[in-house]
Amino acid sequence: MRNLWNFIVQYQVILVFMLLQGLAMSWFVTSHGFPRGKWVRLALNWESAWQGRLAQWSHRTELSDQNIQLLEENARLRSTLGQSSSSPKGNRSKFIAAEVIRLTWVQDQNYFILNQGRDQGIRIGQGVTENGAAIGKIIETTNAYSIGIPLLHNRLDWSARIGQSGAIGRLKWNGVDATSGVLYDIPRSADLKPGDSVLTTGFQGVFPPDLLFGIVADEPPFFDGEFLNVPVNWSANFQSLRYVQLTETTDRKLLDSLQSTVNLSTP
Repeated sequence: MRNLWNFIVQYQVILVFMLLQGLAMSWFVTSHGFPRGKWVRLALNWESAWQGRLAQWSHRTELSDQNIQLLEENARLRSTLGQSSSSPKGNRSKFIAAEVIRLTWVQDQNYFILNQGRDQGIRIGQGVTENGAAIGKIIETTNAYSIGIPLLHNRLDWSARIGQSGAIGRLKWNGVDATSGVLYDIPRSADLKPGDSVLTTGFQGVFPPDLLFGIVADEPPFFDGEFLNVPVNWSANFQSLRYVQLTETTDRKLLDSLQSTVNLSTP
């Protein structure tokens, strides 16, 4: 309190001047039509601009919420379609919606982080998709978050097929271009052309069959001994991932147990 009093005493002339200046400005604005109108217009413009900015923020938040709601609804519909299908593949997968909150695409071993975790049903090994295109899988989870590795990872191979009945090979990122990979070990006799779909096989238990990895690129395959290596353009844009879905093969435990049985019985 003593310091405040010393401050007032020391700067009393300036404080009195500012007070009188404020009273004079207030009297001038309120008693003259033109200044008052101009002041009101300035205040109105400022308030309108501020309210407009708040409205934009609110609108963006609402759009984000709506996108998440649409994504969740899309996931429920995909799960429902899978359960109601009469195909043997139809009831083997379910989908969960999530949002990408961090990702990389310029490293040799890239990753992404989602805003969903164990509490929302996310578990290690689940496949991640965007608009029906396969983009990666989950490798670690916490209660509220999960981390995954995308196709843009130079140590991962993915089982892929050309079309629904074409040749099967190993799909891998070329480590250079974030928009493409290479499908290895395709027989020379395989029937393929630029634009053909490159699909999941379902063999690894990460994705259900027939999800899209990408398409055969419009450039010639190159030979590697007895096999073709086919350039593939990804369907997903890994530089702009935002909303994704997690897919799980519901009978994966059964498939894993059968594989373990085969491994144990192999001499």
